[in-house]
Amino acid sequence: MNREGEIVEALAVPSFRGTAIVISALHLGVLATAGLLPLDAPPLSLLACPFRAATGLPCLGCGCLHAFAAVAHLDPGAAFLANPLGSLVAIGGVGFALATAVRLCGMPLAAPRLGPSGARFARIAIAVSIVANWCFVAARVAR
Repeated sequence: MNREGEIVEALAVPSFRGTAIVISALHLGVLATAGLLPLDAPPLSLLACPFRAATGLPCLGCGCLHAFAAVAHLDPGAAFLANPLGSLVAIGGVGFALATAVRLCGMPLAAPRLGPSGARFARIAIAVSIVANWCFVAARVAR
């Protein structure tokens, strides 16, 4: 292979890195936007959740924007009270972006591997977390 081919091959970024970069950039962009926008002033205060308007119940994402804004303002307590699962997603996304940056710097960082029983447990834990989060948000909204 000639020298130009070696340079092009060395600069090629595997698709998983490209995807991780895009996900990290989108997450940090949403987090920054949530931190900069005034949530209780127009135009955002004029938006209503169609699910809540139709049913009177909060949707699964109810409070997530406030949770992201609280994480952006470094207030994890307020983020948790707005939406516990949304606050974990916001904090986890920051961790993902940091891990992506570490990997792009050339440091090896292996993702944990789950066996079949671990994957099943993870799916059950995620489903239970979603239901528990919705119950928390519904109880908070009902007050």
